[in-house]
Amino acid sequence: MYRNFLIVAGNGKVREALGSSIRQKGFTVTLAASGSEALMVVRNVSVEVVLIESHLADIRADMLRSQILQARPGCRAVILTSFGTVRNSPELLRFGMDDYVLRSDQVLDLLTTTFETSGEHGSPAEKGKQALLEVVDVLVGLLELGDRFFGGCSHQAMRLSREVAEEMGVEEETLDEVVIATLLRDIGKAGIDPHVLSETGSFSEEQMERMRGHVGGSLRLLEHIDFPWKVIPVIRHHHERYDGRGYPDGLRGREIPIGARIVSVVDAYVAMVSDRSHRQAMRPEEAQEELVRLAGTQFDPEVVEVFLRVIEKRESSRGTREKPVVLIVDAQEDFRNLLKMRLLNEGLEIRLASNAEGALDLLIQDPPDLVLADVLSEGSDTFQLLREIREDESLRHIPFAFLSDRDDRILKVRALRQGVDDFLLKTEDLDDLVARVENILIRESVRHEEGTRRRRRGITGQIENLPLPDIVQTLAIGLKTACVTLSSGKNRGRIWFEEGTIRHATTDSLEGDQAFHEMVRWPSGEFVIEHGVRSKKESISHDAMFLLMESLRLMDEQSSEGHQREEEDGAPVTDPAPTGPAEA
Repeated sequence: MYRNFLIVAGNGKVREALGSSIRQKGFTVTLAASGSEALMVVRNVSVEVVLIESHLADIRADMLRSQILQARPGCRAVILTSFGTVRNSPELLRFGMDDYVLRSDQVLDLLTTTFETSGEHGSPAEKGKQALLEVVDVLVGLLELGDRFFGGCSHQAMRLSREVAEEMGVEEETLDEVVIATLLRDIGKAGIDPHVLSETGSFSEEQMERMRGHVGGSLRLLEHIDFPWKVIPVIRHHHERYDGRGYPDGLRGREIPIGARIVSVVDAYVAMVSDRSHRQAMRPEEAQEELVRLAGTQFDPEVVEVFLRVIEKRESSRGTREKPVVLIVDAQEDFRNLLKMRLLNEGLEIRLASNAEGALDLLIQDPPDLVLADVLSEGSDTFQLLREIREDESLRHIPFAFLSDRDDRILKVRALRQGVDDFLLKTEDLDDLVARVENILIRESVRHEEGTRRRRRGITGQIENLPLPDIVQTLAIGLKTACVTLSSGKNRGRIWFEEGTIRHATTDSLEGDQAFHEMVRWPSGEFVIEHGVRSKKESISHDAMFLLMESLRLMDEQSSEGHQREEEDGAPVTDPAPTGPAEA
């Protein structure tokens, strides 16, 4: 059982005595000498139990208890009066029938018994695992915080990888592997010369080799760690290609661990939509089209399809606008950076200003999608900044939210009447604050969204770019279950695969082998691959490779017959345009 205790006592001996007895029971203990120190701990550390000495120099114990419960509603806060205090003060005179005196170890027994009967939320192992993931996430985020190109990328990739893995229904162990591997996949870049990472032009072959070496660097840094999951193989193989032309081992298809196939797609997408020193970021739509283009060659097509479905779900709630820009205006540098890191992790672009004057300059140069500004009082510069924005025709549409250290009802009402979109407390849990920021952006995105988005159907593309023989080989090698829909002019057809084997095929007028041979002849048109779709009917029993070879043989025969008729009749005959695996 994991429990985090906070002990608040002005007397150092009381703090240490009570803390020692609690630590002996295997609990984690944090000590605070004052009410203000205790509030700081509660706002920044996950605390489940707070023991408050009744006599504190800077605040009444009952008032502190109330503020602690407001800052962290899920914790328990108990006020204790040491016997030494009672013995030497008039407090003893106020004891009545409802008051009791307990030894410190008895207090602990009472509290832990209450916890045990109230029920645990998750096993110790589950809590330990979640704590590990969160710590790694925070540490990687801090490493990236000052990097204008990579800030927040690992957290964004981790969230996408988790969502894709969950959407694919992988086992829980695989899900954990994907999450931790995504966070640690690029740790080896710490050993690469910073000048290479910040190179503004195209990489030379030598620099490319150094960049590829980051995988080996990551493995060397992590190989001595005995992870409870198969993290190392996912990191090692996340740069393999589905067609076997990747690195370091040239694995192909299902030889590549599913976790590595997921991370590969997510890693590529996050990189494409992020600025780099040698290029600008792609628009999300362009990056998605690139994933589709490379599905079956660089990426697992099934993972690409699921990834696009995840992105579509995100867009349906957040809108399709490009990365939103948030301007944070706050004189407290520590809070600015803390909030910046959390918002970067949500995929937002962050700009910082320490005062209203600097914020106005940034607003005029390049208007953001949201302004978060600290407000101290009704007469502060923040109100003046709000008025100037609302009076400017080009800026008045920008959402504006106040940040405040204190929950001042009069100030909040005044701000809302002046036209702020929200009043956010800096003392709130950061997750709640970030969620409210995202809600503002979602509302604004929906307000500006025009038209409706057509629902995406699987992997789509042009037959001339990825001919049917290539599609068949890709799905067969990957042992995929899918339905391929083909359209060529007025012709329509469908082919069903199960575990890489063709089970059924139909066109408007044909079925089985004949339908398949007919579709191989179509030189152009559109295809859609939808994974996980099965056919109840079975009209084909031959192997996929046999069917392809037979189709090519029939096309060669028809071509030969056409040439023979041309020689006999002297009339030109147009050959069908064969499309075989060698040409693709």
